[in-house]
Amino acid sequence: MRNYLPFMSSLAFFESAARLESFTKAAEELCVTQSAVSKKIKTLEEWLEFDLFIREPRQLTLTDAGCEFYDEAKSALRQMAESVERIRRHANTNTVTITCTQAVSHYWLFPRITRFNLGHPDIAINIYASNDIREDTCSQFDLGVLNGTGVWRSDFNSHLLFRERIYPVCHVDYPVDSLLTPDDLLSKKLIHLDPSAWRWPTWIDWFASCGIDYEIPLNVQTFNQVTLGLEAVRLGMGIGLGWEFMTEQMLERHELKRVSDHFYAPNMADYLVYRQSKALSEAAQTFRDWLLADISKDISNEGMT
Repeated sequence: MRNYLPFMSSLAFFESAARLESFTKAAEELCVTQSAVSKKIKTLEEWLEFDLFIREPRQLTLTDAGCEFYDEAKSALRQMAESVERIRRHANTNTVTITCTQAVSHYWLFPRITRFNLGHPDIAINIYASNDIREDTCSQFDLGVLNGTGVWRSDFNSHLLFRERIYPVCHVDYPVDSLLTPDDLLSKKLIHLDPSAWRWPTWIDWFASCGIDYEIPLNVQTFNQVTLGLEAVRLGMGIGLGWEFMTEQMLERHELKRVSDHFYAPNMADYLVYRQSKALSEAAQTFRDWLLADISKDISNEGMT
């Protein structure tokens, strides 16, 4: 098995030399000798089995392979720095890390964190939003908001936050004067979501729940993010699907209106999850308890347990 230590220990030397185009400047930046930088780069090239630099008098130039490797090195070092920073924040007992989708973070979680901070200014809640969220990614954080049936492969504690209900919505001034039937909607300008980008429901699912076999027409307006689709609706570009948890405040502010009373309710819900095998910090427990108390009224009103 090859020794990976030369690769890792030389990476910072290579990145500095490639960025500054000089072993001497890299040595000054790293507070070592020019000879030390040169030896590190030579060790790295021997390990990689290809040249990184073209060495000419008074000029240091990356080879084609060196350019490609430089891009990868920058990315690796940046990711490592971000991971170290996240771990440091995670180790802070007054910091809570939580991960969720972009839509949940923007429309549902962020307003609640704002209210939480009014009563708990000493606790920092850090959100890591990503649409590529799975059980294993949630395990890397104190808390996660995970969409599913409530049955997990991982050793999660989980608490129901909200179930999905999806209504047709439009801008409050969009020319729809009364509630429409599903058949009426077939002739309207509909804003579509690309299901290949994420596993969200589409108009096909919504119409199917009404007993209508619907096919998405050609040349329709389509977005690959639900947040973009909702923004198009908010700007009056057509009628789109609005998740209840996303549109609640916009409906209250009279920015949007529902086009139909019919909603699609997939057998999915969003849950607060965290590992059973790792005790929550006091700050994470405080936020968990506050969040569950904050949403308990909504759950009670819907007859959920």
